[in-house]
Amino acid sequence: MRSLPLPLLLATLAACGNASSLDDLDDEGKADGDLAAAGATCAPGKAGAPCVIAIYDAAMTRCTQTRVKRLRTELDARRELGPLWARGRALFRTDFPLHVAGSFNGWSSTALATEPVCGSDLAVAVADVPSGVWQYKLTDGQTWALDWHNPAFAYDDFSGNPDGKNSTIVTPDAGRGQLVALEQACSAALGNCRPVTAYLPPGYDAPENAGRRYPVLFLHDGQNVWDDHDCCFGHTGWEVNVTLDAEITAGRVAPLIAIAAGNTPNRNNEYGLSPSAMAAFMQFQVTELQPRALAQVRWDNQRVMVAGSSLGGLLSMNLLLRYPQTYRGGAALSSSFWVGQDTGTAMRDQLPGIGKQPVAIYLDHGGYASNNSDGAADSIQIRDMLDGMGWDRRDSTACAAPGPDALCYFSEPGATHDELAWKARVWRSLRFLSPP
Repeated sequence: MRSLPLPLLLATLAACGNASSLDDLDDEGKADGDLAAAGATCAPGKAGAPCVIAIYDAAMTRCTQTRVKRLRTELDARRELGPLWARGRALFRTDFPLHVAGSFNGWSSTALATEPVCGSDLAVAVADVPSGVWQYKLTDGQTWALDWHNPAFAYDDFSGNPDGKNSTIVTPDAGRGQLVALEQACSAALGNCRPVTAYLPPGYDAPENAGRRYPVLFLHDGQNVWDDHDCCFGHTGWEVNVTLDAEITAGRVAPLIAIAAGNTPNRNNEYGLSPSAMAAFMQFQVTELQPRALAQVRWDNQRVMVAGSSLGGLLSMNLLLRYPQTYRGGAALSSSFWVGQDTGTAMRDQLPGIGKQPVAIYLDHGGYASNNSDGAADSIQIRDMLDGMGWDRRDSTACAAPGPDALCYFSEPGATHDELAWKARVWRSLRFLSPP
């Protein structure tokens, strides 16, 4: 395994807390408490990756109890962050010795293995991994598994991959965002749990961005909004992560975090068919799901945004208008505004009572107004009501940066009611909600 040249190693270690030389880390006469008191710690999180890898190099250069202990402390502090990458090298840690096979080593099941550091039970491997986006798995030679301590993943439609996913390393200079699994969100009131996935924008883990915070967009139907080619009745997903990568890199969308919670078997009721179930879900969304998710990312502490399609669009519109203190804007694509029209509880019936709210709205649909396909006629009615209530309506592509009363409207005649259609036009909502 390659080690850093001594001058570079010393310089990297000097940046770790107050330690200025290998001697600061290697005085076996010091008590463990003295070492901690010296402040010899790396920068927190992945920003400390260069420092942690340098500590590994120091330990492999000369094994000492102090060096191994310090390495363990730094790795334990980053246990659930996955591999650490810096300067073209990646450090992998596993619970016990395993092989690491990935796109960076030709998916070889023998080329790279984690091994005990200095005879300890700390299983680590360091390998050359160039800048870029790399997928990998752990294997014992027979069974292949995701890295259970790495939340970052990519969808994989290889038929021989039963997980449908691989673990990933996305280097901070790759110019690509990454998908990460957050803690699942459970609700006692709703009686269910759901997966939660976040898109972190390009450069999120770069040391220079360690203190940067980002606006957040929440999405409904979390199973359907990413680049999972096996979802959505064969339509693939919205590929919001792919679109965000392209739009952010091109400077058309400001970097943001997108968070999507999955739906459950009770989706239709929670998203609007049952008024009581939707009310309970909205309370859960605002008071439980969102705060827990936001605590796991570097959120800018401003009002968030929300978006969805079909029933998810109806739900997004309800959240926007009923919780304006929580949301500053949102998008409703091909929304199911027909819900409640037979009982007088539809969105058109409730808007006058809700009144004008200080939120920006993106509203679109496909289909045709003549037959109300894709909810075209219903969406036009809601558009006109919002316009009449004082929202500042602009039709795409003339939509300006969203103020507190902006309404951006777009129609694509003939567009179908499916993920392919929403994938094709989601960029409009992203540019409106998060302009550069």
